[in-house]
Amino acid sequence: MTLYSVDTLRSNEHDQRERGDWWRDQVSSIHCPMAFSLADSYQGTLEHQHSDTYQLIRWWGEAEVLTRTAADIRRHPHGAYELLLPVRGELILVQDRREATITPAVIALTSLDTATDLRHGDDFSSVAFVIPHDRIEARVPTLQHAGTVLDATSGLGRIVVDVVSSLRRERHELTGSQFDAIADRIVDLVALAYNADTAAPSVDVQEALVTAIRRFVRENAHDPNLTGAVVATRLGWSLRHVQAQLQRSGTTPSDLIREERLALARLRLQDRGWSHQSVTQVAYSSGFGDLSTFSNAYRRAFGERPSDTRSAASEND
Repeated sequence: MTLYSVDTLRSNEHDQRERGDWWRDQVSSIHCPMAFSLADSYQGTLEHQHSDTYQLIRWWGEAEVLTRTAADIRRHPHGAYELLLPVRGELILVQDRREATITPAVIALTSLDTATDLRHGDDFSSVAFVIPHDRIEARVPTLQHAGTVLDATSGLGRIVVDVVSSLRRERHELTGSQFDAIADRIVDLVALAYNADTAAPSVDVQEALVTAIRRFVRENAHDPNLTGAVVATRLGWSLRHVQAQLQRSGTTPSDLIREERLALARLRLQDRGWSHQSVTQVAYSSGFGDLSTFSNAYRRAFGERPSDTRSAASEND
C-alpha cells in the first residue's frame, strides 16, 4: 500500500523564541539541509501532502533567505526537482549566477542540487511540487537543473497550475496511489510544456511577466478604477515590480492602460452592435472618465476623431 499523509504545521504553535529554529528544521527535513536567514520569532505555515514518491507543499511565511552551497549538495544530495508555483508575492531565485524573479505569472522548475539562493519578503505564499530526478529526466533527458521558466497564465503552464491546485484542494479525499497517479500526470504536463515552442528553456521570464500584465490590462481596460496599483495587487506583485517590467518594454502602467482603453473604444466604434451607443457612452464604457481626455487621446493615437471612425464604419456596412 502506498504511503500517503497530509499534515499542517504552524510555527505559532511553538514558543516564540523557538519558531525560527523550528521552521529551519521543518523545511530542511521536507526538502534538504540549507542555511536560513530569518527572524527567531518567524511566522509560517506548511501544508505538506506526500507519498513515498512525491511531495506537494503549500507554505505561507514571513521574509527569509535560503542558501544551499556546493558543500551542502555534496554532503546532502537533494535528488529531486522542485516545481515552484508562487501564489502571492515575489520569489527571487539565483542559480548558476543567473537571477530570476518568480511571481504568480510564471512557474519555475529548479533543482536544489545546484548552488541556490532563494529569498522572498513578508506575506509570501507558494506551492512547491517535489519531483524525483528520474521521474522527469526520463521524460526530458536534456533538462538542465536551472533556468527553466514556464508561463503560468495560459496554455500548458496554466493547465499545470490548475491540476496542481486541484490536487491540493482534494488532498483529504485521495489515496496514496491516486495521489501518485495524478502527480505522474503533472510531470507529463510539465515535460510537454518544457518541450512546447511557447515554453522552451530559452523563454525569458521577463517576457512572460510582461505578457501577463498586458493580458490582465486588456481584460480589465473597461474598469474606470483600473490603475497600476490595482494591476499589481490583483497579480500579487508590487507596483514597483510592475513598473520595472513595463519599463523594459518601453511603456508605463498608465500608458498601457490608456493604450488598451483606446483600442477597446476603437473596436466598439467600429462594431455595428455598438452603433446605438453615443461616442460619450462608448468612451465611458471603455474606462475613460472624461470625454475631452478621451477625444484628445484618440486623435493622437489614430489621427482622427472618434466620430470619424464611426462614420467610416457606417459607410462600409
